[in-house]
Amino acid sequence: MERTAPSLTRPKAGTGRGAARYVGIDLARFLAVLGMMANHLVAVSEMDPTASELNQRAGEIATTLTSGIAAALFAVLGGISAVFASRRALSAGRPGAAIASIMLRGVILIVLGLALGALDVPIIVVLSYYGVAMILVAVFIVAPSWLIGVAAGALWLGGGFVNATARSALDIVEEAGSPSFESVADAPFETLRGMILTGVYPAITWVAYLLVGILIARALLAANARGTLGRSALGLAAFGALLATAATLISNWTLANLARFGVSAPDGLDMATFVEYLGMQQFGSPNSPELWSQLIAAPHSGSPAEMLRTVGIALAVIGLLVTLFDTHDRGPSRFTDVFRAAGAAPLTIYTLHLLATALVYAPLYAGVEMPDGANWWVAGLGAFGLQLAGVLVIGVVLSVTGKRGPLEALTSGIVRTLTRT
Repeated sequence: MERTAPSLTRPKAGTGRGAARYVGIDLARFLAVLGMMANHLVAVSEMDPTASELNQRAGEIATTLTSGIAAALFAVLGGISAVFASRRALSAGRPGAAIASIMLRGVILIVLGLALGALDVPIIVVLSYYGVAMILVAVFIVAPSWLIGVAAGALWLGGGFVNATARSALDIVEEAGSPSFESVADAPFETLRGMILTGVYPAITWVAYLLVGILIARALLAANARGTLGRSALGLAAFGALLATAATLISNWTLANLARFGVSAPDGLDMATFVEYLGMQQFGSPNSPELWSQLIAAPHSGSPAEMLRTVGIALAVIGLLVTLFDTHDRGPSRFTDVFRAAGAAPLTIYTLHLLATALVYAPLYAGVEMPDGANWWVAGLGAFGLQLAGVLVIGVVLSVTGKRGPLEALTSGIVRTLTRT
């Protein structure tokens, strides 16, 4: 979660001068955080019978555009951030410091995530899961790219099967939820197992996304050094679109041909409803270790098809934004820099989003009776609009002052201090 552009005058990517800024990466972070907010605040209206028709329709669109996609983009960008954050240590010949810096960031994310896990919000807090995955991936920051590719491929092909098999053997759908200090104290083994394997954002899936991000960052840096960033980024976007399309077609074909795999609807459920359920958001694992389930790209399932689709979308988004904003000599306009600055502070914005959501949900959890329509700021387009306005205010402040997000600055300061020697 490193900010890559402290000022508008720093040399840009694609110019061949100095360190690259990669405005497109910060803008991709902005879209990832915005997508997670939309999924939390707008998508919930899809299934709310009391929501207005407009909010229900907006919920359907938000679900389609963000469910599983925003989180995966966030994870891939985490791998890119790991490379950017460790470049100075690696260039100085300090691989141990580079590995330690990534691990320390993971520890900080775990601590912050466990603290936020105590909030009363209808959101699974991702930070602890993310921190565990960062720790596990830290050693790969010094590994050759071929080894990273092999590890990512193995997790892609086998992670969903292992995950579904473990849950079937344990007879659980999901455990850990939003890990907190309380859950660590009450059920430490189950909480750790959830963050690694059986939770909503298990490390067995997220490590693969982070590894892909490392490979993308290395490819972008190498292309920039060769002076071919534009061509490489555009090729990355096209390849990502191809992967996402192929995964979607495979998933749709599988859902339409379940009988070929000997799959029938459970008793009391018609086939159309069963197929609709199989394509809905899952809980961090495919429904079954069987092949047909691995070929369905259900959001948050961690199946090979879902990972192929979300990685493809992440490649397309990152490649397109880098092509548009990092392959010319002009810096971002003041207008664009507001979004870039907000995207460079994802940890701060995500944390404030959780705190704001907990604040508006507090009366509902306390059992306070609210008049119809009086809680428009809790969920739906109104709630999303309010929080988006807050995000843009933060972007304006950070852009004008040239400052980093406070949590990003604090994290980097801690890491620098502890890895200095």
